[in-house]
Amino acid sequence: MISAGKTRGELTLYRMTKPIILGVVTALVGFLIGIFPFGISLEEETGLSLLFELRGERTPPSDVVVVSIDKRSSEALGLINDPKKWSRALHGELIDSIMDAGATGIVFDIFFEEPRPGRDDLIFADAVRRSGRVILCQRLLAERSDTPDGAGMYTERLVSPIPVLEKTAFAMAPFPMPKVSLGMIRNWMFKTSAGDAPTIPIVSFQLFAADAYEDFVAMLRRTGAAVSADLPGDRSSVLKRGELIPAIREIHTAFEKDLDLKTKMLVLLDRDYRGDKKKKQLISSLIGMYSGDSRKYLNFYGPQGSIPTISYDQMLGRGKTGLETAPDLRGKMVFVGFSELYQPEQKDTFFTVFSREDGRDISGVELAATEFANLLEDMPVKPLSFGAYAALLLCWGLVVGITCSMLPAFVSGIAAAGGAAIYLLFAYLQFRTSGIWYPVLVPVFIQPALAFVGAVIWKYTDANRERQNIRRAFGYYLPGDMVDRLAKNMSGLRTDSKVVQGVCLYTDVEGYTSLSETMDSQKLGQHMNHYYEIVFGPIKEHGGTISNVVGDSVLALWLGTETDKKRLESACSAALDISGKMLAFEDRITGSFELPTRIGVHAGEIMLGNVGAADHFEYRPVGDIVNATTRLDGVNKLLATRVLISESVADHLDNFVIREVGTFLVKGKARPMRVYELVCRKENAAVQAQQSSEAFSEALSFFKQGLWEEAEKKFSAFGKTFGEDGPARFYLDLCNRYFNNPPAGEWDGVIRMDYK
Repeated sequence: MISAGKTRGELTLYRMTKPIILGVVTALVGFLIGIFPFGISLEEETGLSLLFELRGERTPPSDVVVVSIDKRSSEALGLINDPKKWSRALHGELIDSIMDAGATGIVFDIFFEEPRPGRDDLIFADAVRRSGRVILCQRLLAERSDTPDGAGMYTERLVSPIPVLEKTAFAMAPFPMPKVSLGMIRNWMFKTSAGDAPTIPIVSFQLFAADAYEDFVAMLRRTGAAVSADLPGDRSSVLKRGELIPAIREIHTAFEKDLDLKTKMLVLLDRDYRGDKKKKQLISSLIGMYSGDSRKYLNFYGPQGSIPTISYDQMLGRGKTGLETAPDLRGKMVFVGFSELYQPEQKDTFFTVFSREDGRDISGVELAATEFANLLEDMPVKPLSFGAYAALLLCWGLVVGITCSMLPAFVSGIAAAGGAAIYLLFAYLQFRTSGIWYPVLVPVFIQPALAFVGAVIWKYTDANRERQNIRRAFGYYLPGDMVDRLAKNMSGLRTDSKVVQGVCLYTDVEGYTSLSETMDSQKLGQHMNHYYEIVFGPIKEHGGTISNVVGDSVLALWLGTETDKKRLESACSAALDISGKMLAFEDRITGSFELPTRIGVHAGEIMLGNVGAADHFEYRPVGDIVNATTRLDGVNKLLATRVLISESVADHLDNFVIREVGTFLVKGKARPMRVYELVCRKENAAVQAQQSSEAFSEALSFFKQGLWEEAEKKFSAFGKTFGEDGPARFYLDLCNRYFNNPPAGEWDGVIRMDYK
């Protein structure tokens, strides 16, 4: 319970405890799922895939082109369908065609590790030398070396093309691709296991961005970056054969040493290059390329063929598929390699989110071109930093958990789904416009579902506990079936009512008014509580329900859907037990003895429901049966009896000794009531009790016939034989009065009472 002394702030904090707990649990569960390897894998496979599917295909930059070596080209050129065996002199001719078309540089995603007989290698090497802009691919070869502990260590060695090509190539770099089953590929920018060797996308983009190199290096020096004086500072120097790779390594090292270097350079870039958008974009892309993780997620543009592609034979202008005019490759970087487009048996392919159902995956050369295009746009897939990722999962889980906990179940479900949809829209827009990858799986699917289910379970548990509290609290005041209905639905409290068959038992303490006037309030309350313990015990023991307690009076009920003999007997047994215990009552607190109690029992139809108006209702029985039961108390006073029952009860009793005590028309009633005294249970009855009942009935029959003298003799004889008796004394006095002053009108045997 909340104490009345709590402040508003304390009450608010108390009410927020459960929402905060659910929010913290939702946040922590989402965080733990998100940081474990299986959660990261699920996010890559499911969350990132969903973002790609929502975004759909995207137009790549026009500065990258793929020249595909495919089956169609082999047919057009009249060559065997094994491009690895094609004449390298043909590659030399391709280089000339590409450079003549104005390309900035050429990347061969092909290994040239074995020499060929004849002049093919020399012709190819001469074309490579003439172009001055050809980047060749190196293979990574894993090697194991022994360590002192015997465990061994694996390193990777770069395997270069044949010497004649190695000497003439502008640069050489590896292009390692992880072979994974997932549709997301995270590729190396710098291969750590190979001495931080820059990969083909890095080298090709640094070549492409040569026009911005001087400005980039000058800006780098202005930040105070740790670069040597030997680092080439102008375009022509870095474009000399063999100079580009060392320059890339040194710049990369500078970014690794100074984690704030990116921020420093972006500040200078924004200040100094507002008017030159092209150069600003190139420098910004270079900054993004060198900073951050050495492995980046590819931002795919679409399915196979999304990068502008020209067939090998088209580029040469030969065969049936030759182009009528040479392609315009000015300012473009060209990637040459095996394509899957018309060569499904080629194995240099990778599964992505855009892979088609017909099995067409993206080729290795397209991946290289895709990664180059990502660097050019400075838009690879950019996952959040660990700190931002953790903060997002924790904060989002907290918000979702608190929201779901504070709202009704149905509304919280809508709120959880709506919040997840809004978050997904935000994540989609960020991914589409800037490539930023906000986690999706945990915030959209796991945390809202967890918060909603947790809130529903918690509310169900609370509701169940509240129902138990209601049941326990109202059980002291209401019948059990009503308590059950209230525990399930409080909304029907005002209008709920029903008509049932029942037995009413009413008790009233003799001399309570005098007692209350002579005893202080505290002791009186304690005294009556002890009294009620004695009264309530037999009622509950015999299956009754306490309906009303007012002052010294108690109204108890035995309810059902039809008249039940067992129910009547239970009420009568309770009445006899109460009467017997009250005669031997000794209060533990006051020390007083005996608290005589008058009891009336009546049966019939009872309307059970809520009585009241405005904002106050009481659930209690109403109707003629209840009213008549309370009137029996007046008859008890008149006859000096303890337990009286009505004819509707007496007619169904077989196991009790009863005696009729007359027919009375009590005040406020239109019809007289035949009343019986409940004497005792038959198994406890002495022979005298039965004889007494029969003798009294004989005397009463004379009274009902108006034979006052005969009735007076019988009642007088009854007193002499059976001792002092309240009803006998009452009738004896009444006979004497009627003998001298008979009642007016025709005598019907009914005693009319003008008081309750």
